[in-house]
Amino acid sequence: MGTFSLSAQSLSGNLSSESTEDALGYGNVDIYQNDELVASVLTDKFGNFNVALDTGSYQCVINYADHLPITKEIRVESDEVADFEMAVDPTKPVAPKLEADEVTMSAKSLESVAVRSSRGDRSGAFLKRKAKAPVYHSEGYSSSYTASDYDGGGKLGSELDGSRSGALTAGEINDYSKWKMWQDLSASELKSFADAWKIAPKGRYTLELRSQSGLPLADAVVRLIANRSKVIYSARTDNTGKAELWYTTTGEEVVRSGLSMEIDYKGQKEEVKNVTPFDEGVNHLMMRVECAEMNNVDIAFVVDATGSMGDELNYLKEEMNDIIFKSKQISSTLNFHFANVFYRDEGREEYLTKEMDFDRVLSKSVQFIDEQRAGGGGDYEEAVEVALDKAINDLSWNEEARTRIIFLILDAPPHNTDANQKKLNVLIRKAAEKGIRIVPVGASGINKSTEYLMRTMAIATNGTYTFLTDHSGIGNSHIEPSTDEYEVETFNDILVRIVKSYTYMPDCEQNIPDLDLNYPDSLVSSVPNIDSLDTTETNPRDSVNINNPDVRPEVKWSYYPNPTNGIINVKADTDIEELFITDLTGKLLQSIKKLEKNQVYRVDLSQYVTGIYLIRYLHEDKWITGKVVLQRY
Repeated sequence: MGTFSLSAQSLSGNLSSESTEDALGYGNVDIYQNDELVASVLTDKFGNFNVALDTGSYQCVINYADHLPITKEIRVESDEVADFEMAVDPTKPVAPKLEADEVTMSAKSLESVAVRSSRGDRSGAFLKRKAKAPVYHSEGYSSSYTASDYDGGGKLGSELDGSRSGALTAGEINDYSKWKMWQDLSASELKSFADAWKIAPKGRYTLELRSQSGLPLADAVVRLIANRSKVIYSARTDNTGKAELWYTTTGEEVVRSGLSMEIDYKGQKEEVKNVTPFDEGVNHLMMRVECAEMNNVDIAFVVDATGSMGDELNYLKEEMNDIIFKSKQISSTLNFHFANVFYRDEGREEYLTKEMDFDRVLSKSVQFIDEQRAGGGGDYEEAVEVALDKAINDLSWNEEARTRIIFLILDAPPHNTDANQKKLNVLIRKAAEKGIRIVPVGASGINKSTEYLMRTMAIATNGTYTFLTDHSGIGNSHIEPSTDEYEVETFNDILVRIVKSYTYMPDCEQNIPDLDLNYPDSLVSSVPNIDSLDTTETNPRDSVNINNPDVRPEVKWSYYPNPTNGIINVKADTDIEELFITDLTGKLLQSIKKLEKNQVYRVDLSQYVTGIYLIRYLHEDKWITGKVVLQRY
């Protein structure tokens, strides 16, 4: 991802309008050398930019929505400064301005949000929420879950003045990371919704694909084959080299015999015979191929713009624009493209869908989002399937990409008809075939049936499920999801974190990005009892102070060497019922049961791709997590 830059020099400057001298925020600054894009950054909201570069000659190309592009030759020998003024494109119409009440919130509204949100922290803090869920007995999860107040805190509202981004709060449920729990839920509490929608992914098969040097191979086509000829499911490997495939998405009986996988990576084909279902393990394949870095990232926002979204849409627009900017900051070498589909419903609407195709000039996406308003609607259901069809089949997704994501933001389901049930199954399968991960965002108004449908869309396409919460005080009430517990974060932080986890990859030199995961590595001297701390003003993670004598150390443990080229030694001063090894997204890869205290246990990671892994275990109803870097030398 280019996060390990050895460049000693930089190019910085400011971008502004030639006619008004206003700063042009979110402008594209692309750096080319010999026709190769070597770096790409955005200006901040004040028009400033900075990019690290080696000594040499470059072409600097500046783009901004509705302005004439600028190309300038730049010679970099030290820290260079270059400011740019852009002229308005006279051939482009002036974008309509929104009404004042659609753009700004009153000071009274801000004060109200601040009071109702006083237990959050928009600067990366989280709250731990125990959901009102039944008891589940699952892999290493607590055997009982009770409703409680929130642990943690901060001052979300105190930082709202002057910026609306970061106002919304949200949570995430990655059902891949709680797989046994999802199986329990879908067979009990949520089963009626599976029957109602006739959508139920079953028969999970996972492939991990790597090169001979251990690097993950992304965007390979993987097909699940029955009887050596019939394609059951098709997907693509993600940035960790994994593909998730399903025997069925309609809940029919799973037949395990006679299944194989076909893999196609850049024209080279391989086969895995007698594949293993996920409940028996992950399938692994090594291909002898040249390392090729794939830097395209396609992100599409698909947004319900009916009247019922009016309580949150203006906030969501600010959040989406902030997500665009922060996502682009992940790496200067990733080639981001953003697209948008806003939709309403069949009938007497101003429009059914309104879309903007993928574009590298990210200010165009920002401008398009700013122009949208909530309106229309009437009944509960909306044209979700029409918007998904438009996004999956009509947008210009890159043929080769590291990551493709649809953020589906909605507060109502599609109409539940026989035709739509069939269409949704087709769309889910088509998204998986194209390597598009659907990440739904449940807004106020969704019910349990919609939650179930959105979570199955995420599962079937290798995505994750997110949802807005009441902690911001914004909008109408939001339902509690069916789970054990979840962390409450700011909405834009969650989506940017998801983009990070979906795009991180080692480069061909085996450099691994530092994602600032806030997890310890190698040695944890103690884990305080967070519940005993006064966390009303601070992030619980930031409150940990091992020098505080009033905080009781709970456990001491270590894992080494780190980084490792395969073997990790784990030792703890407490018994560990079950140790879980997951990838960065939380997918379970292996588990080790009954680790006795003060004993050293060897964990073999050598079969996995180069990257970041998490080792986790439950201790006194708290998850203890550490970060391991697997790197082959």
